[in-house]
Amino acid sequence: MNKFWIIVGEVYKKNVKSGAFLSMVLSPVIIIAVIGIVAFFVNSSSEVPKIAIVSDNQEIVQLLKTDKKSYKVNAKITTTADAEKALKKDDIAGYLVINESKSAITGEFIKTPTSADVDTTLMLQTLTALQTNQIASNLGLSQEEVGSLTQPADIKVKTIKFDGDKQQTNNDTDTMIKVFGAYFVSFVIYMLMIYYSAIIAQEIASEKGTRIMEIILSSVSATEHFFGKLVGILLVCLTQIVAYIVMGTIAYRFGKSLDFVQNLMNGIDLVEILKGLISYSLIFFILGMLLYSVLSAFLGSLVSKVEEASKAVTPLTFVIMIGFFAGIYGMSSPNAPLVKIGSYVPLFTPFIMPFRIANDTVSSGGVLTSILITFVFTGVVTYLSLMMYRSNVLVYSDTGLFKTMKNSWVIMRNERTKK
Repeated sequence: MNKFWIIVGEVYKKNVKSGAFLSMVLSPVIIIAVIGIVAFFVNSSSEVPKIAIVSDNQEIVQLLKTDKKSYKVNAKITTTADAEKALKKDDIAGYLVINESKSAITGEFIKTPTSADVDTTLMLQTLTALQTNQIASNLGLSQEEVGSLTQPADIKVKTIKFDGDKQQTNNDTDTMIKVFGAYFVSFVIYMLMIYYSAIIAQEIASEKGTRIMEIILSSVSATEHFFGKLVGILLVCLTQIVAYIVMGTIAYRFGKSLDFVQNLMNGIDLVEILKGLISYSLIFFILGMLLYSVLSAFLGSLVSKVEEASKAVTPLTFVIMIGFFAGIYGMSSPNAPLVKIGSYVPLFTPFIMPFRIANDTVSSGGVLTSILITFVFTGVVTYLSLMMYRSNVLVYSDTGLFKTMKNSWVIMRNERTKK
């Protein structure tokens, strides 16, 4: 057992001290910081565009001036000729020409291809309201009658789920938060699996490439070596996750006092909303990491050079990518047959099932069934990979993955026959 922990310690220390690990841990922080800085400068440097309004009705002009967030009105420009001159000089982003008749109020906003974007939504709403009042006045309608005519029909979508004889109503805000939480979890699983599957394969292949594996296995069993490597890499992964949790906690403590964060989180209890999703996602994450780590170690043992490790895990990388994009598809179509079936396929379960849980499209029994299937499948794959690892870890062949795998299978069967 002491030899096992020596292997674990060596693998852990070597990877944690590497520059690749530090860059992997810090890269999300750096990316978020860069995005935040860019957004800050964009918001601070962005100016409200200036426009001109050409109209004989000063009441309309004064009403349109009330929106100071979308645009600023240059009151000195009152004619089309002056507006055109200002537009040519880029003194304004555009100008609005308003025409009135007894039955309608129309507007034409004129700009150049290089002009700053101007939001004309409030302009349209203001002119529509004025036109409605004008028509109502012509027809002799009161404000109450106009309000009744312009009142839109209302349809509220209510999502319910049945828990035995009880009926529960789903909150759309809670569902949206859980879906975004599922996306975050799925993305983290995807990134970590892509990264660590390559690391594990390289760990195994590097020792085979230097022919040091014979010396190692003369003093430690293949089983201890196999699991020692796995546990060491998984502890490195755990260290990275803990680092993110610590940084996230610090960021939350500093960020929660900001006004926009308080307004955004007003009346929302994230812990209460996400507790079920996080607990299940943690289980799927652990099972997924174990499953893909075992497969990566097995694939790494099939090659004889560290340069070939990336090729060995390429099929596994494609499987991970398919699972991730299937999960993204499940985010918008949680009831699609492919999503339902894929959520019970162990290789795809860690990516798809969190989205089904977030959308409440799967029962607790379905979630537990998928966990059981993934657990059993992971156990079977671990056992088979260990058996194959024992037989091929000292096999040096350049015949390709499939032929090496076939030879390993033959060796494993012969060894079992001898016993």
